[in-house]
Amino acid sequence: FLFRNKASFTHAAKHTLVKLTILPILDFGDVIYKIASNTLLNKLDAVYHSAIRFVTKAPYTTHHCDLYALVGWPSLHTRRQTHWLQVIYKTLLGKVPPSLSSLVTIASPNCSTRSSRYSSLVTPKTNSFFGPLSFQFSAANDWNELQKSLKLETLISLTSFKHQLSEQLTDYCTST
Repeated sequence: FLFRNKASFTHAAKHTLVKLTILPILDFGDVIYKIASNTLLNKLDAVYHSAIRFVTKAPYTTHHCDLYALVGWPSLHTRRQTHWLQVIYKTLLGKVPPSLSSLVTIASPNCSTRSSRYSSLVTPKTNSFFGPLSFQFSAANDWNELQKSLKLETLISLTSFKHQLSEQLTDYCTST
């Protein structure tokens, strides 16, 4: 429907339509499908790029990096990563159901070092191929990796965290 009638919409209307219809669908469940195969993720990227082309009237041959710049949106990978790290942070703040927050444990430092001031999570041992794909393992692993650059000593507001996260996660466009 949208593509057949795209001439009827202004640029602002197309932008709003995509933000209110397509992006929520791509964002829903992105934390779960973040471990999907590259083949499946590439199909989602194609939908995202098509939506951006709808807004911008860019030709099919326009490179995806240029598409992101035209609308000022990050890549779908960055959107997924941002949302994932926000879910982890909400878990630390206790803003998720107890069944999820019980899966993360804040590590207590064994010795006093500079890095021990920063909050980190206990990374559980895994005995199978699927262990690293679990929420418990990947949340701890990804949070500890993020803390190497954020260096949060205490938990801050979610709004402040989102701002710091947006400064940390940037798209490095590649030609793939």
